[in-house]
Amino acid sequence: MLDFFKTVLDHAFLLPLMELELNQCTSNQGGQILSHQGLARPSCFSSEAPLFFGKSFISLELTSTGENEFRQIFHELPHGHYSGHFGNALSAYSCIDEGSGICATQKFIEDAVNMPNLQILERLVDAETGAKHFLPIDLIDSFRAQNSENCLSGRLGQTRAIVDLPSKRRL
Repeated sequence: MLDFFKTVLDHAFLLPLMELELNQCTSNQGGQILSHQGLARPSCFSSEAPLFFGKSFISLELTSTGENEFRQIFHELPHGHYSGHFGNALSAYSCIDEGSGICATQKFIEDAVNMPNLQILERLVDAETGAKHFLPIDLIDSFRAQNSENCLSGRLGQTRAIVDLPSKRRL
């Protein structure tokens, strides 16, 4: 099973594929890889949440190819399922932000908007362009307009950790 973990972590798209399937979000870089491989596709929707009613979002959804790839990978494992330890490890965090934001499914975005979860909202990026959905000042202004002090603290809706990785500098 150790070989499986190493394979997943070293492979170009297995970890982002597993994150999107199990956690409903992945890093912006992971989302770009999945899109280029045809395993996920951007999808536009409008928020129904009162605080952001009508705001358009671009989510990242697995394609049928992505879903089949996920099932095929785990079908080849002993007993036809992913390791409980690896699944638990992935489920222990919401997402990994490598410095350029996160892409998420429509359900994940809707949950973050409805809670609202400031730590997630400030990291959400458009799955097509990588542009942030919210600037920090826009979030603060929206929450102030709703007299939502609990949201400003970032405590509302926080159920799992967000892993921040330092940005990689290229010279």
